[in-house]
Amino acid sequence: MTLITRIINRTNQRLSTLEVGPREAAESSSKSIEETLYFMLRRIKISLVMLAILILTSLTVTTACGGSDSDTTKREIVFAGLNWDSALIQNGVARYIVENGYGYPTSHVEGATVPLFEGLRKGDIDITMEIWLPNQQAVWDNAIKAGEVIPVGKSLEDNWQNTFLIPDYVAEANPGLKNVEDLKKDEYKSLFVEPDSGGKAVLVGCIAQWACRGINEGQLEAYGLEEHVELRDPGTMAGLNGAIQGAYTKKAPVLFYYWGPTTLSSQLNMVGLEQPPIANCAGADPALGCEIPAAEVLVAMNMDLVEDAPELITFFRSWDWSASNQLAAEGWHADNKDAAGSSDEAYTATAVWYLKNNDAWKAWLPEAELAKVEEALAAK
Repeated sequence: MTLITRIINRTNQRLSTLEVGPREAAESSSKSIEETLYFMLRRIKISLVMLAILILTSLTVTTACGGSDSDTTKREIVFAGLNWDSALIQNGVARYIVENGYGYPTSHVEGATVPLFEGLRKGDIDITMEIWLPNQQAVWDNAIKAGEVIPVGKSLEDNWQNTFLIPDYVAEANPGLKNVEDLKKDEYKSLFVEPDSGGKAVLVGCIAQWACRGINEGQLEAYGLEEHVELRDPGTMAGLNGAIQGAYTKKAPVLFYYWGPTTLSSQLNMVGLEQPPIANCAGADPALGCEIPAAEVLVAMNMDLVEDAPELITFFRSWDWSASNQLAAEGWHADNKDAAGSSDEAYTATAVWYLKNNDAWKAWLPEAELAKVEEALAAK
């Protein structure tokens, strides 16, 4: 076990004694105070662990700079190819910088949230550009405690999610449909019934292996909607988008889950049904029957990569992928992806376009690595 691993594991062990679990908070008469304390301590824990890594990173890099240059072979870095656009676009940009600025070969493994996070824990995946909390809270906390993964940056701070969305034209035509409880009324439930849904409203929800699927299921149970609403798996992001866009094109009713920032959500007027505030749920867990709060979206590494490529931590600590970045890059990708030979080539082309047409990313890199990326872009 290396020095980095030993210190991080010890930091986790020490900080774990400070945790106040959501279950204990729920049982306490001072629930709101203990829940606030729980989340404050969790954020402190993440920050302290990241600080420990940064200190060790500076020591490791300094030692490496003073050593021999005889071993220049760099191993491949595997990214999680999460199957939605914001993650894949961020992958494209990050991979281009890691390859051309830092000299590491990269690849990615495509898939859904659940299996790819397991891959990150085991070391089959090195880095994930989007860990959505609270969607993945339980497994994330377990992986942190086990010393398997570490947060190294933040992403998409301007975000939102909602399980119960309807088109604006449905809301306008049905002014009494305002709250999730209204889906129990035949007058409104019937709007979303399909021929094969047995009289239930159809909710086009999260894909089965996305972490948000558990939130969809928990909310239906907590709101007592299981007898009134059928949760359907769209299978792919394309299937989810197609169901929504198809309904909007026909001005037909549709009840659906979605999130932002995305091109689709910026183009369509979506109305969320009212739900209890997140403060009403123990541990701020929306699956217990509350609205989904704005997520904390993290960039995370497997511990092996922390040891093998510590210089990348400084880069990802500076990563700042805003909603404006995402919408601009996603829009360009949508307009130009058909000209690419493959999906991977399309995301690489999007990365090149973004890097050539924006300057904010230059602040993320040390001078030497920035010069290498700019040289590679100039050759395009």
